[in-house]
Amino acid sequence: MQLIALGFFILAAGIASSAQAIVNAEVGRRTDPITAATVSFIVGLAVLLVVGTVSGRLQLAEATQLPPLLLTGGLFGVLIVTGFATVVPVLGVTESTLIYILGSLAAALAIDAFGLLGAPQIPVTLTRIAGIVLAVVGFLLARR
Repeated sequence: MQLIALGFFILAAGIASSAQAIVNAEVGRRTDPITAATVSFIVGLAVLLVVGTVSGRLQLAEATQLPPLLLTGGLFGVLIVTGFATVVPVLGVTESTLIYILGSLAAALAIDAFGLLGAPQIPVTLTRIAGIVLAVVGFLLARR
């Protein structure tokens, strides 16, 4: 049951990602992509501070003790949010998301294969390669 709940949670995150892409693209069109990303992060930070405080799960003091490399997640978020705000107005949500997914799959394959950043090492198999090839074919079919 927990796996089903986790599956729905990440599915909702994927849906939110596409909604966020078009919302940030529109903010970027009306201002600029940097402003769109800044607004997105300010709103997200406000929500997280409220949820973390209300739930009692906010552990900012503990986070200051983490290795610096583990504090770089926000940098990746900046690239993702600003990238979508910049690219979606040109390519559209579908094509931008497909390209994003291809990059994500390539990075995920490498992270799993080498067990990078503490991830469990999962070998590259022909089945995994075939899945990524099918994703590339899907990308080519879904292009405008």
